[in-house]
Formats: sequence, C-alpha cells, structure tokens
Amino acid sequence: MSGRPFSVLPHPAAAPVTVTRRWRRLAPLALLGHLPALGEVLYLPGASVGIDPPPGCLLGARELEPLLRTHWLAEAGEVTTDGPREWIECVDARGVVQARVHLLPDTDYLAWDRLLAAGECVEPPLGWHASRRFQPASARLCCFERRVLACWQVFVARPAPAASTVGQRLAGQVAREEALPLQ
Repeated sequence: MSGRPFSVLPHPAAAPVTVTRRWRRLAPLALLGHLPALGEVLYLPGASVGIDPPPGCLLGARELEPLLRTHWLAEAGEVTTDGPREWIECVDARGVVQARVHLLPDTDYLAWDRLLAAGECVEPPLGWHASRRFQPASARLCCFERRVLACWQVFVARPAPAASTVGQRLAGQVAREEALPLQ
C-alpha cells in the first residue's frame, strides 16, 4: 500500500481511536457501476437535496442521491476494541462527506478492492475538514443493484437478503454509534 496518499486523524466519536484515510478520485457513475458487485453493505446516506441524475440514469430512491454528488472517495479504516472496521466516505466537490458505505463480513472483499483500485490516488481535497462531523440521515443494510430498463440505467438499493449474524451485529453497532435505527 505504499505510495498512496493518506491522512491520519482522530475519530470524531472517541479520542483513542484513529481513523486512517486514503483518498481516491472516482466519478459518480463509476462508483454506481462498482457498488452492485459488493453484495451486502451498510449504507449511511446524508440528506437528499433533490438533484437530477445524469442523462440515462434513474435512481430507485432519493436516499441514493448523495452517491451522485461523489467527487472523491476516502478509503477509511480504524481499529476498535471490537476489531477492524473499513468504509468508504463519498465526498462532494466542496469536501463534504455525503454518504458512507461500510464493509461487512458478508461483503465481497475482492469487489471492494476492485472498487478502490478503480479510483485514482489523490491528495485530500482542499475543502475537506476533519472537524466536520458527517450526519447520516439513515442506516440501511442493503445490496445495490443496477439494471437496464429500455435505454435507462436504473440504480436501486434493496434489503440485504441474508446477512450473517456477525454482519448484522457490526451493522447494528455502527448504526447505534450514529444514533440511527438500522433499516
């Protein structure tokens, strides 16, 4: 992993835990193209603001809009008392986190690595500030899906079909830490 830009910052919720981030540039449609291969993940979207999807793209729910505002990905990780955690932060052009996608034991780890390899390694965005706390609007255990309907690429998030006990427990812990019910 050498040669990739990263930053190390204190975790906003607990002082002794350190979050490590490696930054990547990835266009929103490229991100949407990679997400379905991941399988089961924990998705934490920020607030929807009513943006129009790109031509030829339809979203199955407003909670997917934050993914379309993605300009950078922050590959993030921390080691907690319960073990390691990994997630990606979807960061907009202003440097504000719009959504998080958490890796779970049920996630396809090779697809996760392919998603991260698709992004160009970059320095942290100028507008990004570690002190800004991300406020997710919901927490959802789901699988992303992309399908073609006539000439449209339709992107949806459906409930995870059979998350393992360990995956459900981890998703529940993250949701509780964010003070959100797990959908």
